[in-house]
Amino acid sequence: MAQSDNTVRAGLTPKFKNVPLFCENLTYRMGGPPIFEPQHLAGGVFEYSPEVQEFAVHKLNKEVSVVQPIAAASILIVVNGSATILPSEGNEEKIEKGDVLLLPQQLGAKLNEKSDDFLAFRAYTPPPKEK
Repeated sequence: MAQSDNTVRAGLTPKFKNVPLFCENLTYRMGGPPIFEPQHLAGGVFEYSPEVQEFAVHKLNKEVSVVQPIAAASILIVVNGSATILPSEGNEEKIEKGDVLLLPQQLGAKLNEKSDDFLAFRAYTPPPKEK
């Protein structure tokens, strides 16, 4: 969840309620949800980066051979298929659908023996963008 330094309450708690401000912030525009188009980074890596600083996701398919190290810890979720993963520090392990791994910051890994249907997602907090 993105960080926030404000809250507008409208009645579900006994705390201060600011109904006029709450109503001022409502929008009634019809439309579908925003669609975040991925940016192709390399090989089989696609980045989904919504307009919040605190969150990004990499989609990894069978074309990926290396999980690049990044400046933050990340979570790798295997949603389909299987592969073996060899971290830059550690032992090779088989990963498959349903597995969730924590990748420490600055730790890369090689993906080998990927099944044709391999699909994983890596969620992380990107470093702040320079202004």
